[in-house]
Amino acid sequence: MSKQTFHLGLSLAGAVSAGAYTAGFVDYLLEALSEWEKAKEEQTNNLKSQIPNHNVVLDAIGGASAGGMVGMIATLAMYAGNWQPVKKVSYTKTGNILYDSWVFLDDDLSLYSKAKSGKSTFEKMLDTSDINPEVGTVSLLNSNPIDAIAERVFNELPKDASLDNFPNFMSKDLRVLITLTSLRPLDYKVKLSRIKSKFLDATPSHRVSSHDVVAHFKLNYNDTIDKNKYLPFLPQQLKSRNFLKKVTKATGAFPIGLKPRYFDEEFTTSYLNNSLKVRKSLVKEKGVFIEPEITANFQFTAIDGGTINNEPFDEVLRHLINKHGQPNTDNPKFGTVLIDPFPSFFDTDATEDINYNISSIIGILGALVPTILNQARNKQSDTYGVGLFKLMSFPRKLKSGKMEVRDHPPLATSALGGFGGFLDIKFRQHDFFLGRDNARNFLRGILFLECDKDDPNNLFYGVSDEAIAMFKKNVEQKDGSVKMYMPIIPDLSKIEGDTNPTKYEVEDFPKFDSETFKSLKKPIKKRVKAILKAELKGKVKRWWLKPIIAAFRGLIASKITNWVIEQVEADFKHRKM
Repeated sequence: MSKQTFHLGLSLAGAVSAGAYTAGFVDYLLEALSEWEKAKEEQTNNLKSQIPNHNVVLDAIGGASAGGMVGMIATLAMYAGNWQPVKKVSYTKTGNILYDSWVFLDDDLSLYSKAKSGKSTFEKMLDTSDINPEVGTVSLLNSNPIDAIAERVFNELPKDASLDNFPNFMSKDLRVLITLTSLRPLDYKVKLSRIKSKFLDATPSHRVSSHDVVAHFKLNYNDTIDKNKYLPFLPQQLKSRNFLKKVTKATGAFPIGLKPRYFDEEFTTSYLNNSLKVRKSLVKEKGVFIEPEITANFQFTAIDGGTINNEPFDEVLRHLINKHGQPNTDNPKFGTVLIDPFPSFFDTDATEDINYNISSIIGILGALVPTILNQARNKQSDTYGVGLFKLMSFPRKLKSGKMEVRDHPPLATSALGGFGGFLDIKFRQHDFFLGRDNARNFLRGILFLECDKDDPNNLFYGVSDEAIAMFKKNVEQKDGSVKMYMPIIPDLSKIEGDTNPTKYEVEDFPKFDSETFKSLKKPIKKRVKAILKAELKGKVKRWWLKPIIAAFRGLIASKITNWVIEQVEADFKHRKM
């Protein structure tokens, strides 16, 4: 019997601190693939095995912001070859860099020892050491803890880390696609009809500016054939490792909130132009062109990749199509799963009461920013095609024994626009394990394809009756007929009898500790005051205004601090936390 292969691409959406959820989801996914791989090896040539015998290969991981960070860390975990899943809450380091990076962040571990001393990540993000009064403030929060996490992830790679450690379900030609937003435009031109006249020798072209950058890393990189087409993934080499670190930090550089990242010589203009040509289909036949490079390297400041492309399933699908050709609608052999902690439909209720009859200047300004962002995040039409296999998983937590959603929000980290997870490790623990539990339910109930074991083109060709009996799902169609489906990734824990979809590793939803947060009032005020001082320095020219501003700076900082605390408490109260 031949073994069919399904090529999978993961699309990891932006999420700020809710990256803990995505990390948990990916952790369980890798566990399920690993256990299935082991079982298939043990059941070789057993035609009555309960183990489905097809293959799944992870071809691409695309990510934006927190999703990009999770994608990079997951790739490094496989690259290191020492990854083990985390199945229980731990207050000590586990060695699993998905858990250790996203649950602990940059917390001092002594906080969870008998000493209970040290600083949390959020306390460190209030530190003022990053503010230069002579230059200004790079971000509202200190981003040094983000740097510390990235440094640990890359610097603690074992010496034998390499592609050789990849399991069979990871492609040796894996692509890691990380979105960035460039504050400098990358231009291309649309040719207009050439008309000469007495006053005009030629019609100039129309210039179009693009700000979305995709760092397309190819793990099996060959400098001879891949230079300026893809980027090398070589974390064992210092130059490449530093570049990988910077891209990881840059994709999560939330605008204003976290520090932007400047790229000097890391991106060649040729690479960015070649990437743009592929992603925007800029071919001469369409009358679109890019002018020859003026400089070898493209210097730009990058902010959060999610600013423009927060759900990069388009980039993942484009790569899969380029590699495997047009999709087969009857028997799909490739596709993507979008893991989105904050899916767009979560906000539909909040927009129902909005009055779109806007007539004031303030109203227009308020609507302008989301309008620009929404338009910038538009996908290219080629990724909406019929036949493209694309599914989405999103956070859900059901009442025990019932298929009803719980009263509280599914994610504890969702408060404060996704920044809430920085406040408490319990929020991140809850969401990491909710991600694992949601991945379990997704593999068992959603990630399925129609099964025809006698069709040589079907993914499940040759699967045993015993495997069908264990994993099949019969679905009634609109015409009354019944079709049989099988999981693309079988979750072997189901064989052990663990089938309750409302069972969660972290059952209780964490509560906001208002008193602990209020104890941070002093460092919050100190940072607000430092930001005001740095941002106003040199901008007030009249000498007599300077002492007045200095005198009122403390009062303004107090007002802002109190407002911040009130807003934080109100948000958690609204979320029933």
